[in-house]
This record gives sequence, structure tokens and C-alpha cells, in this order.
Amino acid sequence: DHISGMGSSTKHGEHGGVLIFCRHGEREDYIQRDAGGNWIPSTNRPWDPPLSASGHEQVRELGRRVARRLREHGLKPVTAVYSSPLLRCCQTAAGTIVGLEEEGMAAGGSSSDGLKIRIEAGIVESLSEKWYRSWCLPGSDGTWGYCPPVADKAPPASAWEVDVATINPNANLPATELFLSTSEMEGRLKETCGEKVQSRSNVIDKEYTTSAISFKDAFCWGTFESRKMQLARAEEVAKALASRHSNETVLLLSHGSPVTHAFEVISGKDWTEHGVCGYTSFSAYPHETNEGRPVEWKEPLIVNDSTHVLDETSAEYKSGR
Repeated sequence: DHISGMGSSTKHGEHGGVLIFCRHGEREDYIQRDAGGNWIPSTNRPWDPPLSASGHEQVRELGRRVARRLREHGLKPVTAVYSSPLLRCCQTAAGTIVGLEEEGMAAGGSSSDGLKIRIEAGIVESLSEKWYRSWCLPGSDGTWGYCPPVADKAPPASAWEVDVATINPNANLPATELFLSTSEMEGRLKETCGEKVQSRSNVIDKEYTTSAISFKDAFCWGTFESRKMQLARAEEVAKALASRHSNETVLLLSHGSPVTHAFEVISGKDWTEHGVCGYTSFSAYPHETNEGRPVEWKEPLIVNDSTHVLDETSAEYKSGR
């Protein structure tokens, strides 16, 4: 079941808030993979690829596009930004804030006291077996659900079996231990996200240290997050952030799977009605939250808007990661 009943549409902006779920920009590891290379052997953090150079351009345009759509619908400027703890999403958040500021739709303006990124574990990538396979096996190249190649056209089931002695040892750690600290993330963003980000006194909200949800399971290799768990996480985090920001416009920078899961639990519809999440695509969910009552979701205002950067021929678009 989705989160409470869908309410009737009201004039957006009169009351209530909006959650905007966005996917990150183009990944560097996919660019290298598709050129015949492999980014993973070059790093000690194979689970955490950065944005590509084009990705950094995409995310500023994402901010500008979101700003224009907010104006179109008479909505308020963005007052809070949450990001998955993975680098590509935090880089997306930083660039998106710059784009919002350029359009005058970031509350707080472009000063050092403007919007800061809140790192939210509740919107991290799906911690599924397919995610682990993308980075922890010998030969992994970022491909979702990577399976070592075999000579047979129809590989036997054993081709999917993994010798645990060969996997990256970091896959045995609880997933939450793989994330950069807030200060480490701040440093990486200032190094990689351009002059406007570098000049800020604070990019990350270091006072935000408690996730909107708590992971009840320590996910690692062999203890994976199921689809049912992923949907429950999406529902919990959407409700928590809608309740916290009952009358605000809030941006959430996440990944393909969590973004489509949010659509499923909020709208009650199958993910196919959302469609594959391209880079920097976004959806907007208006809601009303009255004290003591469940979050009431209105009809989605925007669903899977990626017109600003659509390339349906790319493998990355099709993968939705």
C-alpha cells in the first residue's frame, strides 16, 4: 500500500509542502567502462564513483530546471537539501544549489549562509546484491548486478556464485561504514565542484548527524537489502521528511532505484508508470501534514522530468542507476 490516500489536488503553493526527488548526474565509472576501460581498479573507494565532467554541468542545469518548474507551479524556493551519503549525490546537491541560486530559488541566497547539504542515509542507493556486485567482485566495472563473464552463452547458475575470499573486503563491513564523514565530504566537494562551492564557508550541514530513519539491519555482502525493505525505507523517509518540512519545498538527491521507489510508495502506482530514471531526472510530490494526522499526499505535480538532459540512447539512461 502507498502512504495514506491520495488527496484531491489543490492550488499548489497555497499550503502544504513539496518533496522533490532527483537522481544524480552522470557517473565517471560508466564513462570509462563504456570507453572500454574500468575505473574501479584506480580507486580505494570503488563503491563511490564521482560525477563525470559532463555530470557536473548537468547538475547545475538541474538546479536551474527545478527553479523554473517551481516558478511555473507557484511554489516556494527550496529551503532544505538532503543527499545520499555517496559522493556523486553530494556533488549533485552542491551543483544543484548553485543552479537554484542562479535562478533566485534557493532560500538564503548565495551567501556562505545559504543552503547547506544534509547527508541523509535514508536515501542512499539500494544496498542490494546487485549494488555489491557492481563494485566488489574481481572484474567489477560498475555494472549493476555484474557477473564475471563465462564462455557459455547460457551460463550455468554456478557462474553467479561468488568465492567470498575474492571479494573486496570492504563489502564485509556494514554499509554505513563505507560513507565519508561530513568533514571528508566537505573537502571532496570543495575540491571537485568548482569555485562557487569552494568559496563557501560551509557546504555540508555538520549539525545534521542523525538520519531521518535508522537502518535496523547492518547490510553487507550476504546480508542484502531486499526490494520490500527498500520500499519500506522509501516510505519511512518520505513520511519523516514531509512531516519535518510540512510547509516547505525540499530537494532530495538520490539514486535511480530509491527515486522510483519513492514514486511507488507515494503514488501507489507501479514503477513502470514513472519509467526509467535518467540522469538528473526529478519528480515533485505535494503533501499536506496536519498535526496528529498522517501525511496526505496529493497527485504528483511532476513525474520523471529529464527534458533538460535526456539521452535515451545511452546505457546509463537505460540502467537507471
